[in-house]
Amino acid sequence: KESKMSEYDVTYAGETARSHDIYIVQRPDIPAPEINRDQIDIPGRDGSLYLSQRTVNDIQISIEMNFMTTPNQWGEKYREAKAWLLKEQNGVLKMNDDPEWFYRAKKVVIETSERTCRQIGKFIATFTCSGYMYRVDGATSHTIEEVQRNNWEECHPTYLIKGDANCRLKVNGKYFVVNVGQECTIDTERQIAYKSDGTLVNAYVTGDYEDLYLKTGGNTIEITPETMTMEIIPNWRCY
Repeated sequence: KESKMSEYDVTYAGETARSHDIYIVQRPDIPAPEINRDQIDIPGRDGSLYLSQRTVNDIQISIEMNFMTTPNQWGEKYREAKAWLLKEQNGVLKMNDDPEWFYRAKKVVIETSERTCRQIGKFIATFTCSGYMYRVDGATSHTIEEVQRNNWEECHPTYLIKGDANCRLKVNGKYFVVNVGQECTIDTERQIAYKSDGTLVNAYVTGDYEDLYLKTGGNTIEITPETMTMEIIPNWRCY
């Protein structure tokens, strides 16, 4: 058991703890997210009804870490740990024993470090993450055919469209119209449309971003005219 634990590692912002000679004391307990629901009380009826809002609360993942170094390098090693964990917010957090999935961390807080002896330091890093966990292969571009089947929860994809015309994007029978102007990205998570240089083009789209979500199960996706090309980053996710 100790041998397996010594091999456990986490990756944050593209860097592993072990690459900084930082070790995970024990695998963190990861809470399930709370699904937001509206409570409805009906006079004369026992109990309440709860209707899902299709949103979940953030979760907090606390990971205890430690390191060993020479006494005169203790402060330098702790500064290295803080530089790694605090340099990037909105980073990707991955557990090495679940490599096909990751968490989207929104912020990191490091609790006061404990110097258990002159050579050893210990601290807890708490990651505030989106309540969903995401598939690694869902964060890359796919063809329409590859994303029409969603085996997980409803997801908020990003559509990458190229062409020089007004295009009609049809997802599950609902239309979204955009004046592409050579290229355009439609980010349904943030509900914005923009060019590759970051210029917003929200004024050139017509439709509801929520209509472009991919539901659990089968989805129909079409784009016209046929001269347009499109790739999709599905952002597959589950609880």
